[in-house]
Amino acid sequence: MGKTTALYFILFCLFLSAADSKAEGTKQLIPLASDSARGIVMLSKGIQGGNEYGYFAVPEASADNRLWFTISNVGEKVYYGFRKVTASKTISYVIKNAAGIIQTGTSGNIPTSGPGYISSYNRAILGPAAITAGGYNALTFTPIASGNYYLEFDYSTGFPAADEKLRYLDITVASSSNVVINGRVWSKNWFLSTEGGTGYLFRGKMFAYSDDQIVTQIDFNGMGPYFFRVACNPSGCVNTGNFNTDRRSRSGNFTYEKYKIFLNNPDVNTYPTGILGQVLSVTSSNDCDGTLDINMWVNKSGNVDILLNINPLPGYQSEDVVLSDSVYEEMLNTITWNGLNGLGVQVANGTTFNIVVTYINGLTNLPMYDVEYNPAGWTGFKIDLIRPVGVKPKVYWDDSLIPSGTVNFDGCNNLAGCHPWPPGTGASSYGDVKTINTWWYSLSTTMAPITLTYRISHYFETNHTLCWGDSILLFGQYQHTTGTYYDSLLNIMGCDSVYAVHLTVNPIPPVNLGNDTTICQGEFIAIDAGYNPSWEYLWNTGANNHSINVTVSGTYSVVVGNEFGCNNSDAIEVFVAPLPPPALIRHN
Repeated sequence: MGKTTALYFILFCLFLSAADSKAEGTKQLIPLASDSARGIVMLSKGIQGGNEYGYFAVPEASADNRLWFTISNVGEKVYYGFRKVTASKTISYVIKNAAGIIQTGTSGNIPTSGPGYISSYNRAILGPAAITAGGYNALTFTPIASGNYYLEFDYSTGFPAADEKLRYLDITVASSSNVVINGRVWSKNWFLSTEGGTGYLFRGKMFAYSDDQIVTQIDFNGMGPYFFRVACNPSGCVNTGNFNTDRRSRSGNFTYEKYKIFLNNPDVNTYPTGILGQVLSVTSSNDCDGTLDINMWVNKSGNVDILLNINPLPGYQSEDVVLSDSVYEEMLNTITWNGLNGLGVQVANGTTFNIVVTYINGLTNLPMYDVEYNPAGWTGFKIDLIRPVGVKPKVYWDDSLIPSGTVNFDGCNNLAGCHPWPPGTGASSYGDVKTINTWWYSLSTTMAPITLTYRISHYFETNHTLCWGDSILLFGQYQHTTGTYYDSLLNIMGCDSVYAVHLTVNPIPPVNLGNDTTICQGEFIAIDAGYNPSWEYLWNTGANNHSINVTVSGTYSVVVGNEFGCNNSDAIEVFVAPLPPPALIRHN
């Protein structure tokens, strides 16, 4: 065998060995050697972008933003090593237990040679030399107690105080007999970077472990954000209790961490597989008040999606309604619909539609902030169910709040990937300074559609006004008093239809012209209908004042109208008596 052939054979053996190597860190985050010229794990003191991305793996970081590993049994050991991106930068490290106590013999500065230094990508993916020939010379730590431990890094920020980054990282947990145990390294909120730009892509895979112990694999499939956090949770961008709105992508930084995210399938002995939940029964009750109660029993706590298929066309339509809520085992769970369709319009009495109940295990949301550097042709995430065994999950999204955003409530199961969004940078791009959320169900049970005829009581009301002295026929009786009058009957769905009439009786103006009267010829009398500036007057003489002067015999009448439109009238007879003739003068 020639030297060249021998060299290729050695390299081939190294790569063949690396494919089955025992390492956790760079091997999973940078699976291709062609991407290894850059670092990927960020050490963040919250400086970058004015603390835009928060802390990670530093003293200021909260528990959910630390870099953890789990020790399940006394005697297990940890092999670990690093390499800095900036060789001249001093970065210290330390291992602490969950209570924050420094573990003996685990502190120092990240080396540039010797134990703990990972000199090359090949050595990083081969893992510790004590386990795999050709690997790196690792630092070791044997905890005296089981539990969770974390690696913490520190450095001086200086100016402009940029965050730091690790080029290579390995944390390998092994048994007392040096058998590697994968699936022990995790964080709830990883901070990573591709350094941005053309050709800088993230091809890693990570494993989300939901609170109900379902494991799904996230293949990022060559996406290309510059800085990015990876966090998963059960609700989406926020957690207000309304999953339909919480899961919507939106402008701004809206992410929160809840689930552990591993670099390998979590060790099944430490992180067991959850049971498969099922819906045991579903019933509905519609009590004529306009609401619908959907009642169900389940054998495991989880989440449900309830599709009210109000528009009969296949798939989700704008008139349809999706209700999402948590359900709990060993109790009656009731989810209430308010009777409005997806457009906010009351559903008509007697409408028939299907209800489809989907019971969800392992509901996982992946909200990602400021992810605008994806390459053209990126086909989205590849999501797979790892355990328990089941079908490939469908992927969903609601980007309706994003300009030109798309929505998928039917679910995507494209093997090439799901939920791609357009490439581009800057404020006008799809992902820039926005949180784009994607979710999936790791396991779901869909109940056969339930056909329901919706019913509701109707309430009708009208207003009527009368003037005092008038009456109106209401429900078979004449009414002439202010009040509300009701009648009810059963509609075609057996619910009440209630009719209410609000009757208002307005006053009439009081008009009194007095008794008939006589005046003498040459005199006059003032007839007054009573003064009110809001009243209108019409005398039979044509006058429209509240009073008139009368000097001629006759009947005088007036019609008076008030501000309610009610009229009253009165009349008076005036007789003008002639004067007696002059008396004769007698002379005695």
